[in-house]
Parts: sequence; structure tokens; C-alpha cells
Amino acid sequence: MGLTSGGFFALVIVGVVLFPALTLLLWNRLPGPGPVRFGSRLGLILLSQSMAVLLAALWINNSFQLYYSWSDLMGNNGATGAIQAATPQVVKTTVAAKGGVKSDALPNFKLFTQVHGMQYGTEYQVAITGPQSKITGSVDVWLPSQYSESAYKNERFPVVELFPGTPGTPQTWLTAMQSPWVVSRQVASGEQRPVVLVAVSINVDGRHDPDCSNIPGGPQVATWLTQDVRNLITTSFRVTSSRDGWGMMGYSEGGLCASKLALQYPNLYSAAVSISGDDHPDGDLLKPGTTAYNENSPLWLLKHRKPANVALLLTGTEQDSDVASEAAAMANAVRSPTVVDTLISPRGGHNIGVWKSVEPQSFVWLSQHLTASNTTTYSALPEMLDSVIG
Repeated sequence: MGLTSGGFFALVIVGVVLFPALTLLLWNRLPGPGPVRFGSRLGLILLSQSMAVLLAALWINNSFQLYYSWSDLMGNNGATGAIQAATPQVVKTTVAAKGGVKSDALPNFKLFTQVHGMQYGTEYQVAITGPQSKITGSVDVWLPSQYSESAYKNERFPVVELFPGTPGTPQTWLTAMQSPWVVSRQVASGEQRPVVLVAVSINVDGRHDPDCSNIPGGPQVATWLTQDVRNLITTSFRVTSSRDGWGMMGYSEGGLCASKLALQYPNLYSAAVSISGDDHPDGDLLKPGTTAYNENSPLWLLKHRKPANVALLLTGTEQDSDVASEAAAMANAVRSPTVVDTLISPRGGHNIGVWKSVEPQSFVWLSQHLTASNTTTYSALPEMLDSVIG
């Protein structure tokens, strides 16, 4: 009987009704001495409560499609498959950047506080109000160990912005998703080049879900992510400022953010990975049929806007709602020079186990599409000095 089957759900409902009834019926009829009767009654009560908790958990799981099957719940989803290219994939040559400077010489590096205890690389953190968007959020930066090695002292590293789901926090990428460990392992094995990871808050309005968009008359989340955060990083760390070295990756809502922002800002980003993300906004501020909704829909952008010179990787599973069909629709809508690749697994729901299973391939794919540059011009952002929270 399947985890999300109607039969199993109905069986649990029967249990929720049956066990309390049995408890009342057998309360004074249980045999044995006092301690035995007490233990039996306690067991019946716990069993009744467990069935109620199980019913609530099943309802939540079925509503949000967190786990689709028993194997999914146990973390056994099988192989993730191979990336399928909707158009011929172009792998750019990686060129080491020259003329970099030490991190502590950059004008806004002092805004960050080092977070100790990171086993792989170094983590820095800041909570700041963006001077352009006026949005306050946290920014977590992870530097690979190569960042401080002499062999890389002139390297200006590529950057991957990481977006969580809704609800969710940037720290999930550095903890539960274990991105620093994944990248470090793959750099050591030669599967990818070192990158700087920037995990960013996207849930900046506690009352609404703005879909990482600039809402007319509302929060300017796209500006926060693409201007404020980007400018902060390029003036704080030894990273490339070229769009060829900037990419994005997100899971769930963050996946939608990554794909749409890449299509909206091809002058700033060259590649993005959407892990189990939609092809349209699903928050409460953008209404279907409106111009603002369409302009923030990845599928609509692919169909109606000038093709952007960006590469997208769309990942998900066949069992996760409409993720697979929406990825196929986006792949079918692609026009050159846009590239849309897909990585769809047959099994798995909408959960962190599935997202972690495609994370290694996603970072390798991004590494193939990101390059560094030798730009050495930095402009200080003094307005950010007054924007640090804390």
C-alpha cells in the first residue's frame, strides 16, 4: 500500500476512530493486576494519540507532496539519471583570473563576520539592508579552501547564488544541503572548479510570498538579489564581476527564482539551476493574467521575450506534481541562444533528500558554464556601511 495512496489514508482514518473507541470500550475490562491494567491503558492512549499524529503527518505530506513513496521516505530514490540537453550544450573554457587582490583589501569585506566551525573552507555572514531595494536580509558567503591558497592568490572566483524554498533560510544550503562539502569533494576529485557560494534570503516579507520579484508598489526582491547582493559580494570578496562567472541555484521556490532571474537579467548571470522549481509564480502577490505575473514566469519569458544568452538546468522527479511536465514545456519553448537542459528522475517527492541527490551533478553543470575574468576594478559602496544590521 503506497504512502500517498487513498487506501492507506483511509486506513489511518479508521484507526483514528477505532483506537479511541476501543480504549473506552476496554477501559474497565482489561484483565490482570493493577500495574498490568495501568500499562495496557497507557498503551491504548499512546496508540490512539499516535494514530492522530500519523493522520496529521500524512495530510501534510500528501498536501505538499514531501515524500511520494516509502522508498522516498527512506531516502532510496534510485539513480538520478543523466542530464538531457534540449539544445547542443556548449561548455566554455575555464580561464584563471589574473590581477586579483587580497580579500581584506576590498572595501566592504569588513562588513562581514566570520562564522567559525566550518570544516570545509571559510564562512562569512552579514545581515544588511540593501541600498537599492531597501530590503533587509541575511547573506551567507562560503569561500573554498583554494581562496586562501597561494596557488590561487590571483584567482577571481566564479560565484553561485543559492536560494532556499518558501519557507526556508539561506543556512539550509550550508547545513542540511551540505553544499560546502559537496563542492569541496568535487573540486578535490577534479569534477569541478572552485566557486564561491552565496546563500541569500528570499523570504523577506513575513506576510507575503513575492516570488523573488519586484512587486509593483511592494517589495523589490529581484533588485535585492541581483543588485544589492551582487554589488556587496563583488566589493567584498575576490570574485569575478563578469556575468560569465555568475550563476544561481535554488530548490523549490528558490528554483523558480533562479530560472526566472537568469532569463530576466542575462547581463548579470550566465547560468542557473532550478531544483524542483515551477515554471510560473505561485505566491499571493502576482495574479495570473497580469503583466507582472507574466513577466515573472520563466515559461512565459521563454516564449515571448527575446531569447537570452543563458543556460538553464531544470531538475525534478516524475512524481513531484507538475515539475517534470513544466520542465518539458520550458525545454520545448527554448530558442537559441538560450540553452535548457533537464535532469528528471523517475521517483521522489518534494523534499530535501531528492534535492541533495541532484546537487552534485548540478554543481558540476554550473562549473561547466561559469568562467572567471581578469577585471580588477572595484568600486566601494559606502552606503552599505550604514546598512549592516546588528
